[in-house]
Amino acid sequence: MVFSQKFLFAFSLILLVVGGSFLALYKEASSGSGAPSIISYQGRLRNSCGSLLGGSSGTTYYFTFSIWNNATVGSGTMLWPSATSSVAVTVREGVFDVNIGDTANGYPKKLDYNFNTNADIYLQVEVSSDNSSFQALSPRQRISSSAFTRVAN
Repeated sequence: MVFSQKFLFAFSLILLVVGGSFLALYKEASSGSGAPSIISYQGRLRNSCGSLLGGSSGTTYYFTFSIWNNATVGSGTMLWPSATSSVAVTVREGVFDVNIGDTANGYPKKLDYNFNTNADIYLQVEVSSDNSSFQALSPRQRISSSAFTRVAN
Protein backbone atom coordinates (compact mmCIF):
# COMPACT_ATOMS: atom_id res chain seq x y z
CA MET A 1 0.00 0.00 0.00
CA VAL A 2 1.48 3.35 -1.06
CA PHE A 3 0.54 6.58 0.71
CA SER A 4 0.68 9.87 -1.07
CA GLN A 5 2.94 12.61 0.24
CA LYS A 6 -0.09 14.81 0.97
CA PHE A 7 -1.65 12.08 3.12
CA LEU A 8 1.62 11.51 5.02
CA PHE A 9 2.03 15.26 5.56
CA ALA A 10 -1.56 15.62 6.81
CA PHE A 11 -1.21 12.56 9.08
CA SER A 12 2.09 13.89 10.49
CA LEU A 13 0.51 17.29 11.10
CA ILE A 14 -2.40 15.68 12.96
CA LEU A 15 0.01 13.65 15.12
CA LEU A 16 2.00 16.79 15.90
CA VAL A 17 -1.12 18.75 16.94
CA VAL A 18 -2.54 15.89 19.03
CA GLY A 19 0.83 15.17 20.63
CA GLY A 20 1.32 18.86 21.38
CA SER A 21 -2.12 19.02 22.99
CA PHE A 22 -1.33 16.08 25.28
CA LEU A 23 2.00 17.64 26.19
CA ALA A 24 0.30 20.94 27.03
CA LEU A 25 -2.27 19.14 29.19
CA TYR A 26 0.49 17.19 30.95
CA LYS A 27 2.47 20.37 31.66
CA GLU A 28 -0.65 22.13 32.95
CA ALA A 29 -1.50 19.20 35.23
CA SER A 30 2.05 18.81 36.52
CA SER A 31 2.89 22.49 36.99
CA GLY A 32 -0.55 23.82 37.90
CA SER A 33 -1.73 24.46 41.39
CA GLY A 34 -1.56 20.73 42.10
CA ALA A 35 -2.66 19.04 45.27
CA PRO A 36 -2.99 21.30 48.28
CA SER A 37 -0.24 21.13 50.88
CA ILE A 38 -2.64 20.21 53.66
CA ILE A 39 -2.90 17.03 55.70
CA SER A 40 -6.36 16.28 57.03
CA TYR A 41 -5.90 14.61 60.42
CA GLN A 42 -8.62 13.24 62.68
CA GLY A 43 -8.11 11.57 66.03
CA ARG A 44 -9.79 10.45 69.21
CA LEU A 45 -8.50 11.82 72.49
CA ARG A 46 -8.80 9.71 75.66
CA ASN A 47 -7.43 10.06 79.16
CA SER A 48 -5.23 7.42 80.81
CA CYS A 49 -8.35 5.49 81.98
CA GLY A 50 -9.70 5.32 78.42
CA SER A 51 -12.52 7.85 78.88
CA LEU A 52 -13.20 10.17 75.96
CA LEU A 53 -12.23 13.80 76.57
CA GLY A 54 -14.10 16.96 75.61
CA GLY A 55 -17.62 16.03 76.63
CA SER A 56 -20.68 16.44 74.42
CA SER A 57 -20.46 20.25 74.31
CA GLY A 58 -16.75 20.26 73.50
CA THR A 59 -13.60 21.48 75.20
CA THR A 60 -10.68 23.43 73.74
CA TYR A 61 -7.36 21.59 73.64
CA TYR A 62 -4.13 22.79 72.10
CA PHE A 63 -2.22 20.67 69.61
CA THR A 64 1.16 20.82 67.93
CA PHE A 65 2.01 18.72 64.91
CA SER A 66 5.49 17.98 63.58
CA ILE A 67 7.09 15.64 61.06
CA TRP A 68 9.96 13.40 62.16
CA ASN A 69 12.24 10.80 60.59
CA ASN A 70 11.71 8.25 63.39
CA ALA A 71 8.62 6.50 64.81
CA THR A 72 9.77 6.63 68.44
CA VAL A 73 8.87 9.70 70.51
CA GLY A 74 12.04 11.14 72.01
CA SER A 75 14.33 10.08 69.18
CA GLY A 76 15.04 11.11 65.61
CA THR A 77 15.18 14.48 63.90
CA MET A 78 12.31 16.91 63.48
CA LEU A 79 11.94 17.64 59.74
CA TRP A 80 9.05 20.12 59.85
CA PRO A 81 8.35 22.81 61.01
CA SER A 82 11.50 24.63 62.06
CA ALA A 83 9.68 25.79 65.22
CA THR A 84 6.39 24.38 66.48
CA SER A 85 3.37 26.47 67.39
CA SER A 86 0.07 25.32 68.76
CA VAL A 87 -3.41 25.38 67.32
CA ALA A 88 -6.60 25.50 69.43
CA VAL A 89 -9.03 22.72 68.55
CA THR A 90 -12.44 21.83 69.97
CA VAL A 91 -12.62 18.19 71.09
CA ARG A 92 -16.13 16.71 71.31
CA GLU A 93 -16.66 13.28 72.79
CA GLY A 94 -12.98 12.60 72.17
CA VAL A 95 -13.07 13.43 68.44
CA PHE A 96 -11.01 16.20 66.86
CA ASP A 97 -9.93 17.08 63.35
CA VAL A 98 -7.28 19.44 62.05
CA ASN A 99 -6.22 20.49 58.56
CA ILE A 100 -2.47 20.70 59.09
CA GLY A 101 -0.99 23.46 56.95
CA ASP A 102 -4.30 25.17 56.11
CA THR A 103 -3.15 28.70 56.93
CA ALA A 104 -6.17 30.21 55.14
CA ASN A 105 -8.34 28.69 57.88
CA GLY A 106 -6.24 29.44 60.94
CA TYR A 107 -3.48 26.81 61.00
CA PRO A 108 -0.33 28.65 62.18
CA LYS A 109 2.25 27.11 59.81
CA LYS A 110 2.30 26.46 56.07
CA LEU A 111 3.00 22.81 55.23
CA ASP A 112 6.03 23.42 53.04
CA TYR A 113 7.84 20.14 53.71
CA ASN A 114 9.17 18.39 50.58
CA PHE A 115 7.73 14.90 50.90
CA ASN A 116 10.09 13.62 48.17
CA THR A 117 13.14 13.90 50.44
CA ASN A 118 12.34 10.99 52.80
CA ALA A 119 10.37 7.79 52.25
CA ASP A 120 9.76 7.09 55.94
CA ILE A 121 8.34 10.03 57.87
CA TYR A 122 6.16 10.22 60.96
CA LEU A 123 3.67 12.70 62.39
CA GLN A 124 4.11 13.60 66.03
CA VAL A 125 1.02 14.89 67.79
CA GLU A 126 1.31 16.74 71.08
CA VAL A 127 -1.65 17.90 73.16
CA SER A 128 -2.19 20.29 76.05
CA SER A 129 -5.19 21.46 78.03
CA ASP A 130 -3.49 24.74 79.04
CA ASN A 131 -1.31 25.58 75.99
CA SER A 132 1.86 25.42 78.08
CA SER A 133 2.66 21.82 79.03
CA PHE A 134 2.33 19.44 76.09
CA GLN A 135 2.30 15.65 76.09
CA ALA A 136 3.47 13.79 72.99
CA LEU A 137 1.11 11.02 71.95
CA SER A 138 2.90 7.77 71.25
CA PRO A 139 3.72 6.23 68.90
CA ARG A 140 4.20 8.74 66.10
CA GLN A 141 1.94 8.05 63.14
CA ARG A 142 3.54 7.07 59.84
CA ILE A 143 2.64 9.37 56.94
CA SER A 144 1.89 7.39 53.82
CA SER A 145 0.60 8.39 50.43
CA SER A 146 -2.73 7.52 48.96
CA ALA A 147 -2.97 5.50 45.76
CA PHE A 148 -3.96 8.68 43.87
CA THR A 149 -0.80 10.53 44.87
CA ARG A 150 1.39 7.60 43.93
CA VAL A 151 -0.19 7.40 40.49
CA ALA A 152 -0.08 11.18 40.04
CA ASN A 153 3.63 11.22 40.85
